[in-house]
This record gives sequence, C-alpha cells and structure tokens, in this order.
Amino acid sequence: MKYIFDFDDVLFDNTKQFKEHMYASLEKAGVSQEEAEKYYKKIGGSKFWLKEMLVHFFLKESLYKEILKESINFINKELLEIVKKLGKDNCYIVTHGGDEWQRDKIKNTGIDSFFSQIVVVSEKKKEAIEKICEKYKKEKVLFIDDKEHHFKDLDFKKCPNLKTILYDEKGLEKLKAEIKSVNVAG
Repeated sequence: MKYIFDFDDVLFDNTKQFKEHMYASLEKAGVSQEEAEKYYKKIGGSKFWLKEMLVHFFLKESLYKEILKESINFINKELLEIVKKLGKDNCYIVTHGGDEWQRDKIKNTGIDSFFSQIVVVSEKKKEAIEKICEKYKKEKVLFIDDKEHHFKDLDFKKCPNLKTILYDEKGLEKLKAEIKSVNVAG
C-alpha cells in the first residue's frame, strides 16, 4: 500500500504552532501580528514566501533561517512514527503552496528522508495524486489531507485504487484503523 500525506496541518502543525511562532518572531523584529496577517492574507497561500515578506517589511534575511530552524518542533511526532514504520518506499508528500517555501519548511523539519517523493503544487493536487495511483495501480493508495476540498476533483473511476482520509481531530485514529485493516487483510 502507498500513502500520500499532505504536509501543512497533517505532518506539520502549521496553523496552530508554526504560524504563531512566525508571527511572534516577526513581532520581536518590529512587525505586528496584525500587519503580518494582513500581508499573509493579501498574498495568499500558494504565493506566500517568508523571504518576500521579510523584504516587504525591510527585515534582515537572517530572520528567515532563524524562524525556520524551529520547524522541527512542530512535527506531528505520532504520525511521523507511523510513517517510519510504513517505510520510505511507501510514503509520499503532496503539498500545496509555494515551491521553495514548502521545500524549505519540509527540509527544516528533517522529515524529507522518510518519503520517496515530495511534490509541491501551486494549484490542485489532482494530477500529482493520479500519477501516483497510476504508477501503483495494482496497490491501494491512501491520500491523507486535512482539507476536504482536495478530494472533490479526484477521479475515483480513473483511480479505483485510491481511498482518502480527512485528517481532522479523528484523523490519526482513522489512519491507524485503515493500516490495521490492510495488515489484517494482507
């Protein structure tokens, strides 16, 4: 079985922990959280890159590395333990956002070595998910994401081997149950 994980708010606590850390760091550097949030909302998710935000607010580039070095503290450790057991050859990341920004966050968590492929998309995840399903059409593929809208345009007729799990407050339980059912059946 192959597993495709979203990064932000699945493998990495982006919203509750990392963004708060980023905003606190910016505030220490003289940019209020209100100003930073306004900038973030104006630019939008897939176009946001912290380096450009630092330039916009005339902040030192060294702040970029300083903020990112804390990324390791925002990993979903319980989920990462599952990923390690599943094995690198079975695990993928398909994440939405700006390419360099997403890759920098992933690299700074140190989890990149646990995945056979990392795909960053600026629009929809559909094509990347379908490519993995096609490559492994004789195996089940499980796609785990915290945003249901990433499931809506998937073609389950084209990918009959695909199953999705919404990573919400019960996401970890649902994933464990799915892994257990595969292990029992297999």
